[in-house]
Amino acid sequence: MDLIEKGSQTAKNGFRNEDDIVEKFNNWKKDKDAQAWLISMKYKLSEIDYVEAVKISGCKTDIQVQISIKFKKTLVL
Repeated sequence: MDLIEKGSQTAKNGFRNEDDIVEKFNNWKKDKDAQAWLISMKYKLSEIDYVEAVKISGCKTDIQVQISIKFKKTLVL
């Protein structure tokens, strides 16, 4: 495999990897890898309302993940 073929294969594998990561985040309630990633980002799984991941084309950032957490009451009346 020459250098051009190797670069092309690396890029193709990267695109497949992005799709896999988006799928994992979108199935975070069942996916152990996504749960571990969320925990490593200091999220408590019990406080997460939802996670949505999308693949962005044409940008340096290839994947965007939005995480919504439950708000706790902060005021006591």
